[in-house]
Amino acid sequence: MTPEEALAGGLKLLFALAVLRWPLPGAFLSILADGLDVVVMNYVDLGGGGIRDYHAFDKATDLFGYVTFILVALRWHGRDRSIALGLAALRLTGIAVFELTGSRAALIACPNLFESWFLYVLLRDAWSLQGAARTWLLGVLVGTKLVQEVLVHGMQVLDRYNLDDVLQRVLQH
Repeated sequence: MTPEEALAGGLKLLFALAVLRWPLPGAFLSILADGLDVVVMNYVDLGGGGIRDYHAFDKATDLFGYVTFILVALRWHGRDRSIALGLAALRLTGIAVFELTGSRAALIACPNLFESWFLYVLLRDAWSLQGAARTWLLGVLVGTKLVQEVLVHGMQVLDRYNLDDVLQRVLQH
């Protein structure tokens, strides 16, 4: 393991563990940490050669978040718990198929709606949402995640750019 992999993995583990104590803020921190590995990959040089196989590293360290999200979801009851566990199983199946075959289609066929559902339940309860507000929140979370899955795994948009390129284009406009 390179020092850069240890740093990025350590951040993902640390923030995933926060989910166990503070589920909602911890979830946001864990999701943020999932994106920080790209920052480490592009901007941190600790002399160890960086993150060697980003996709394999990312999927392996994503498991930190999945495990803590699942542990919190196991505290839930009824439909919330059943849906969470079903969506977690779906995504983990997709990851396993991706790892075995290399096919990103598995990640689109088994999207990470577990994360969306997890956030939905926590936000719904924190904000005491009712009726149309619940539907809107779930729609935004699911829609955003599905678009992300298609862009990242289907169209592979991020594979064609590094973080510097994206930031330079954003700052120029």
